[in-house]
Amino acid sequence: MNILLVYHLRLGDIVRCLPIAKWFHDQGHRVYFECGASYHGLFDLVHYAQPVLPAPRGDFDRVIDLQVWPDKFERYVNENRPWAEFVCDLFPEGKKIDMSRIELDRPPIVVDPYVRDSVVVFPRGYSQLTPVSEHVMLGLAHRVADGRPVLALGKAEHGYHECQDIGALCAVIANARQVVTLNSAPTVIAAAYRDSWIHICECERDDFFHFRQIRVQPKR
Repeated sequence: MNILLVYHLRLGDIVRCLPIAKWFHDQGHRVYFECGASYHGLFDLVHYAQPVLPAPRGDFDRVIDLQVWPDKFERYVNENRPWAEFVCDLFPEGKKIDMSRIELDRPPIVVDPYVRDSVVVFPRGYSQLTPVSEHVMLGLAHRVADGRPVLALGKAEHGYHECQDIGALCAVIANARQVVTLNSAPTVIAAAYRDSWIHICECERDDFFHFRQIRVQPKR
């Protein structure tokens, strides 16, 4: 069966949907993932699903629209349930899937030795409801680093180092000495690669829990 999963925007949410793609792949189906073109580079690291652009869907046996925003967002907020639980209730097989099992192939990119010796931090989150100060994030990273280099990642326009693409971002997260995350995409990617990483819990809806994640409440 040809199955199409749909999630157009938000890297973190798309990565969080990958266990669904893997589950259907393991059941013997061909899995396609409909998302924006800027996210297709992620699927260079996904052997169990193929990206496609939004288009007429006549070639698929089944279409599963997993998107929360915009049509289901009000319902999601009102129900006050964890994101993964809400999404998995959108299709019958959802309760069978372990949504914490994020599987990505190892990035082929060779990172600079400086990255391997650094604590990587993401000072600005893009989705949090109650923003954490960049100074809090950077301060924590320097305490964790204990004299080692700290590499702050984000947008170049904000004065941070910006990875050239999703593959480079994954390579940095996979190979850094330690990682300190805030928003969803880096922490979910870290779950695919790292034995441990530090995550700042910025709001009560920050519900991506993982047994290898070290969760810290920020001092505001």
